[in-house]
Amino acid sequence: MKIDSTPYHYGSGFTVDGSQETTNRKPIGYHQYSGTLCQQSGVWSAAVNAVTQVVSVEKGNIMPYHSGHTINWQLMDYSISENIIQNPSAV
Repeated sequence: MKIDSTPYHYGSGFTVDGSQETTNRKPIGYHQYSGTLCQQSGVWSAAVNAVTQVVSVEKGNIMPYHSGHTINWQLMDYSISENIIQNPSAV
């Protein structure tokens, strides 16, 4: 059985044509520290005291602190809102 790699299908049910390199997205696994401006909308995680914290942050917002401390966040998944194509006539 042949598996075609394009278009890419994500688990969210959305189809995205093209590769990650052409979309200017940060790669999954990208790291950012608390207090910096988020560079990629998505779901972020951080391991804190053997517990994994998970948050959704939109691009341009400040990455959250944990109990007032700076932590290192890792991008787990892209924001679903980036996969929705706006109707140009509705904008």
